Amino acid sequence: MRTALISFFAALTAVSPAAADMAVSPLREVLDADRSEGRFVVSNPTPRILEGRASWIDLSATPLGYENANAEIREDLSAAPWFTLRPAHFQLEPGARVEIVIAVRDGATPPIGERRSHLLIETAATRTLMRKASDTGLQVDIDAGVSVPVILRGSGAARASIADTKLLRDSDGLLLLSTAIAPTGEHSTFGRLVAIFDPADGERQTLAVRENIAGYPDAEMRLFELPLGFFSLGAGQLTLRYEGAAEYQGRVFDERRFEIAPPE
Repeated sequence: MRTALISFFAALTAVSPAAADMAVSPLREVLDADRSEGRFVVSNPTPRILEGRASWIDLSATPLGYENANAEIREDLSAAPWFTLRPAHFQLEPGARVEIVIAVRDGATPPIGERRSHLLIETAATRTLMRKASDTGLQVDIDAGVSVPVILRGSGAARASIADTKLLRDSDGLLLLSTAIAPTGEHSTFGRLVAIFDPADGERQTLAVRENIAGYPDAEMRLFELPLGFFSLGAGQLTLRYEGAAEYQGRVFDERRFEIAPPE
């Protein structure tokens, strides 16, 4: 009897979609009229044979992550009806990998704006006669699941602004930059947040960089934190920049500057 079951979705947490029992790349995929096919690589770093399956799940964006989309939201959000997926089931030997191919259905035209579904990949260790109770306790099979966004784009544009930026302190008293990304376009944004400090009497310093920052049209705002690692900055100017990555590489969505007063 299975004694433990661990299911987690990388899209629901702040971690990369990779676990000790499975690795998946890339982190996201974007398809449109010019690029109708994408591929995800699933690998097995464990010494066990893994049974796996791939399917779709619809998750709506929230300020802090994702949640299961209800029927009303799925109607305007889900991209799954436009996609094909293969293989739906696979088996991986230790150290092996498989490609999951997703594609826009033949003859399908991407809708106006943007739709999104998440590719859900779940694996479980294959049972063998060697997996049994021992003198030191029970061996357990651990199920693992990761989900990654797959975006279908029609006509539209990506825009976003930085909002509600606050300088706070973490539990250790170190400075923490809290901010929000507010998407204002028909397409989602993707990139990184960069915090730069120009002291009044010193050289510019990059304080923090946070990658994989996405803003989605179905969420009014998405909240993020950047630990700065200092108790005090001194006098100067703090710049927060939302830079594009992947298909938006080289683009700056928004930039805000804040004057920092000297400590009293």
